[in-house]
Amino acid sequence: MKFKFIQCLFVTAIIFGLAIQFEAKAQEKADIVFMTNGEQKSGKVIGVTPEIVKFKYTGEDLEYEIAKENIAKIQFSSGRVEEFTRTLNSGTSISSQSAMPNQSTDVHNKIAVLPFQFISNDPGFDPSALSNLAQNTTANSIKEQYGSLTLQDPITTNALLAKNSIDHTNISSMTPEEVSNLLGVEFIVYGTVNLTNKGASTYGSTGTSYSQREKNNSNRSSSDTRTKGSIFSSSSSSTTVEYDTSVDFRLFNNRGTNLYSDSRHVFGTDANAYTAGIDYMIKRTPFGSKYGKK
Repeated sequence: MKFKFIQCLFVTAIIFGLAIQFEAKAQEKADIVFMTNGEQKSGKVIGVTPEIVKFKYTGEDLEYEIAKENIAKIQFSSGRVEEFTRTLNSGTSISSQSAMPNQSTDVHNKIAVLPFQFISNDPGFDPSALSNLAQNTTANSIKEQYGSLTLQDPITTNALLAKNSIDHTNISSMTPEEVSNLLGVEFIVYGTVNLTNKGASTYGSTGTSYSQREKNNSNRSSSDTRTKGSIFSSSSSSTTVEYDTSVDFRLFNNRGTNLYSDSRHVFGTDANAYTAGIDYMIKRTPFGSKYGKK
């Protein structure tokens, strides 16, 4: 009986000691890393190099390396705050603070569609307007097809890009991982529409009608047939511009992994035939109805 009592005291002492250690660790201040996508990481910064920050989460021993270009600022446990600013290859300075779309830390299952690159030899087209039109067309199709994902409205996407001075001239200098982190989404869609004017074709038709009146007189074995009539002719023509269309569609996640990529020549010769090509490829991504998802 005395031995069991001593055992109980020993176990109680161990539990009490562990509780004190846990409370001490809980009260220990942590470094907070603020990411450009609004996420906050709490733990310990154990090293900083010109390109990366070495970091451990609170209560873990695994060491992570975080690219400095994805960090907005670090608030150290001492109270000191270090902010980061990154620069595109074009020389345009981007403030990591303004790159934060919101303070939400949840990017799971969020998807954004970038403005499409629009290429055409037809000077009558406005590339900027048609770029946004293809973007909106794709976003609407994704909203209908991908019931498991949350679509970021193209207005929000374009506003975040504009605030960071990003457009078609310099976005190629950023990785898909950087762009998705900037927009605060897990998935991102790139697209290109190439519309080639093949020239105009004229189609015409001519119609002829014959109006006649026939009279038959029968008198035993003889017959008298007289025919009178008039011929009327009409013609019409129409001119149509024909286009050769190809569409490139790529889907990435926020780790830079290419989940789907396809380029297709689209059936049809009218200017908006690209919409059918976009719908075709959207259905064939891992989130599309061809995979049994909607």
